[in-house]
Amino acid sequence: MKSDWIDLGPLSEFPAEVPVLRKDDAGRRFACVLRGGEVHALDDRCPHQGYPLSQGALRDGVLTCAWHNWKFELASGACTFGGEPVRRYATRIDDGRVQLNRAVDTAAEVRRLVAGLREAVVRDEPARALREGLRLGALGLHRGETGLGSLHLAFEVLARDGAERAEYGFDHGLALLADLCAWVERGWIPAEEAFVVAAHAIGEASTRLGPRGKGHGKVGARSPLARIADFELDEPTKVSEALAAERRDEAEARMRELVEIRGTAGARRALMPFVAQHLYDYGHGAIFLSKALELAERFSSAADEVLAASTVQLAWATADTSLPPFTATRAALARLADLALPGPDGAAAATRPDAAPLEGAERAAFEAEVLAGEQPAVEATVRWLARGAGPLALLGAIGHAAAVRLARFDSAWEARLDAEVGVLDVTHAVTFAEAAAALGREALPREAAQLAVLAAGFVGKLRKADAAAPQASSTTHGRGGGLLQAVEARDVGAALAIARELDAAGRRRAFAELAPFAAFDAAVRPIFTAHAVKTLEALERLESSDPRPDGAYLAALLTHVVPVRRELSARRIAAVAKKFMSDGRPPDGLY
Repeated sequence: MKSDWIDLGPLSEFPAEVPVLRKDDAGRRFACVLRGGEVHALDDRCPHQGYPLSQGALRDGVLTCAWHNWKFELASGACTFGGEPVRRYATRIDDGRVQLNRAVDTAAEVRRLVAGLREAVVRDEPARALREGLRLGALGLHRGETGLGSLHLAFEVLARDGAERAEYGFDHGLALLADLCAWVERGWIPAEEAFVVAAHAIGEASTRLGPRGKGHGKVGARSPLARIADFELDEPTKVSEALAAERRDEAEARMRELVEIRGTAGARRALMPFVAQHLYDYGHGAIFLSKALELAERFSSAADEVLAASTVQLAWATADTSLPPFTATRAALARLADLALPGPDGAAAATRPDAAPLEGAERAAFEAEVLAGEQPAVEATVRWLARGAGPLALLGAIGHAAAVRLARFDSAWEARLDAEVGVLDVTHAVTFAEAAAALGREALPREAAQLAVLAAGFVGKLRKADAAAPQASSTTHGRGGGLLQAVEARDVGAALAIARELDAAGRRRAFAELAPFAAFDAAVRPIFTAHAVKTLEALERLESSDPRPDGAYLAALLTHVVPVRRELSARRIAAVAKKFMSDGRPPDGLY
């Protein structure tokens, strides 16, 4: 680091124990205090909101901002009350004059700002986290390298922090981060606003938690050469074995080594056989793995933490399709195991030359079976696979059926006090179908076929969520204006009517137009925001990949995000608890 000394004037102009302001020729401001024979110099702008520290009060070596009572140690710049620390500068006295070194030790500054950013996230203080992130970006280390601009490094810190501290592994905040980063890169939303939403979602879920415990260790004390030899033989299998046995610490540690040696592709290959076995945690197993892989590709230096967190989530996950309600799905998967699928086992499902498409009347008939219920859905899927239909073609149709199911959601469920069903339950069918398609593109044919069966069974299982009649659309467009105006007015009927008149290009533009609403206005609680964002993203991807898209995807989005929904129902929570304590029976559900 090169020195950059400037002269601040004679020592005689610095009264003891009194803050004074000094400026350089560029207008930079320094709050200076002579104490104990040394001149201490801090940035004059308080890191909270920029008020001058030189107008603050000094007591026992602590400088207090006169506006909001933030307190800073002169000797270190540390903040003892308030939030982030203030930058401190080296000074010296030479021949009776005070000199200050303006040079910044970049490495030390990065460490300081990253520590401050992480502390802010731990305390769920998104405003402070953004300020530290912007200061980090001002160092110019990542400016222009990605679509995230100067906040790239700050987003990467969020990814690593959230992955390290997520108590039960990869969660909604990290999934939200993946989608928001994509939206920033597309220019749909501003980076700063996206960062605030993501920081709050990650911070709230693990407020004041430290890193997970034993999972950060290694398995044994093996040499790198021995570890590589093990990986060449059976390490991916060992990850799956540890997951199946719920040996969470071992699975997490092995995943870290796998990422270190084989990268993101190795992690994907190790986890795919496990993820394709069951529907986990209402679809979150595949949904979160898909988002974890996206984050790992975007932030390579955080890939080990992100994929380790995904592994932990899978190790905790409930295998829903192993439970009694999914008898038909289990039977279909068993039949699939005996089915000779076309194409070589090692070929990616997306590139199989013999994968038959599903179009026109055939696709419509298949979707009708998927929507009819779990048993017809999975039986139709296995039947089409046996005929040579490609798993990805089936998943595309299943994704469309999931959008139809979401658009049909009966909001009366959310008013019932004897049920725990909400619209978020049905959004999972959409996001699982899209995640299954994304994972299936890099999966082996049998894994992709399993994912298609799971997705079809899931969509079919949720048939009880359908309303008796579809959501009516307005015949007048309400108050006039465009789609966004109808959405902001929470006028579902008008929004559906406007959407019905859009062509394919107009619908694509609508997803981008509605992204800020989904991220910032549709919900308050982070989990509801996360669902609004990931559902929009999933529906937009499904529409983009559909060779003949229609209005079902946009209609599903509008029926989900436009209504004002009760995000915390004290009456429902109380009623369900009282009912159980009185009769011992579970609440009514979708299956």
